[in-house]
Amino acid sequence: MPNYNYKPIDQLNENMENLDQQWFKPKIDLKLLKELSKRRDGPGWINTITYFIVLFVTGYLSYLSWGTWWALPAFFAYGTVSAFAAARWHEYGHRSVFRTRWLNDFFYEISSFICYFEPVSWRWSHTHHHSRTIHVGIDYEIAVPPNSKLINVFLWDLLSLRRYYYESKKILYHSLGIMTQVAKDCVPEYQRSRMIWTSRLFVLITLGTLYWSYSIGSFLPLFLIFTPSVYGWPLLHLCGLLQHAGLKSNSWDHRESARTFLCGPILGWLLYFNMQYHLEHHIFPQVPFYNLPKLHQVVKDQLPPPNPSFIAGLKEMIPAVIKQTRDPNYFLQKKSSV
Repeated sequence: MPNYNYKPIDQLNENMENLDQQWFKPKIDLKLLKELSKRRDGPGWINTITYFIVLFVTGYLSYLSWGTWWALPAFFAYGTVSAFAAARWHEYGHRSVFRTRWLNDFFYEISSFICYFEPVSWRWSHTHHHSRTIHVGIDYEIAVPPNSKLINVFLWDLLSLRRYYYESKKILYHSLGIMTQVAKDCVPEYQRSRMIWTSRLFVLITLGTLYWSYSIGSFLPLFLIFTPSVYGWPLLHLCGLLQHAGLKSNSWDHRESARTFLCGPILGWLLYFNMQYHLEHHIFPQVPFYNLPKLHQVVKDQLPPPNPSFIAGLKEMIPAVIKQTRDPNYFLQKKSSV
């Protein structure tokens, strides 16, 4: 989730010091790390095919249930699966799912559309997130920036309403050739033309879907194409908060600013693309999602203990976020065993 209250980076020189400082790295055999970093098409295909089968099945059931009470659970399931395309946008964007580069790029574009992320600006803003994770004024993906309001974190953002509004506004501006701050700070000039035309495509599809709904006198196309990223967002939002919320900002040690939690294969492997191993992902972003559990076992003794479950993570994170909204200097102290 982006931080919507940004100043231009050139006004934040005090946060740009020590750019040559290195992030903490745990000790690991380089041959083993190289092996864990190898990319293969097979695991990516198995996960991708499984996910899209689930997406299409829940979408078809939602279509069949339209106009009945069965639509409530059907659209909830479909919306939730759709929202987790944001995890796929993330991993395909790292080009670590498939060995074949164009497959990563193809599914990156598809997933970006499903979760309503304009792909060009988000690809480049995500580089800021990894280079300066929750460094205030530089990272465009701080879920809980300083002085956040609880109603934003646990209501409007939980329902993705602010994200949807600001993303729509950004796409509209870019489609008109107006550069937003994120474009100025993150997107190279040679990529801006592509960003503009991608934004225009988003606007065209949006208008086409609105006309389709109007012409058939039904909201069904909107509920299947665009609003899943609203009504299906809550679980994905909570998983996203668990990545960094409540932790220390402006740190050069991912052990202080990122969190790992454990969960089962449906939430973890199928929906979340193993991003529950988020601390390990930030330390070694080149490691594919299917090797993150192995990486976790190798380095876990050098990292803070993971939260043993999704619920346990929420019990730790939510009180910390509440305290941070009252005291911007507060953060949850995470300690490793070494």
